[in-house]
Amino acid sequence: MIRVVLDTVVFVRSLINPHGRWGTLMFDYAGHFTLVTSEPVVREFLEVLQRPELVGKFRALADRNPHVILDLLSSADDVDVAHVPAVSRDPKDDAFLATAKAGKADYLVSEDRDLLDLEEYEGIQIITAEAFLCVLEATP
Repeated sequence: MIRVVLDTVVFVRSLINPHGRWGTLMFDYAGHFTLVTSEPVVREFLEVLQRPELVGKFRALADRNPHVILDLLSSADDVDVAHVPAVSRDPKDDAFLATAKAGKADYLVSEDRDLLDLEEYEGIQIITAEAFLCVLEATP
């Protein structure tokens, strides 16, 4: 099974628009990959989901049943990230890279230019949600 780390933008956008490419990835293809998370990644997801500016702007977040989010996260393969080396231009992105490495991920899916510009890290491909959807559609 394909192992993947999603960055915060992809995760949050999937909840805002479950019928867009991010939601399609998260909900329609959920059984086609294993989501890999870690404590720092989940912490960031939850922190961003509670930002008043997002909740105010995107009613779908405020109306989202918290059990959906908890179910998504509880079904993930949670890995321990003991060391987060400085790799990315944006230090906040390093937790996603460390999680991908610790979780032996095949892909890190992101919409963040700081991550996408790396293209790969420790053999892990860094691609957009659209590119990952193509991978999933091509996988039997």
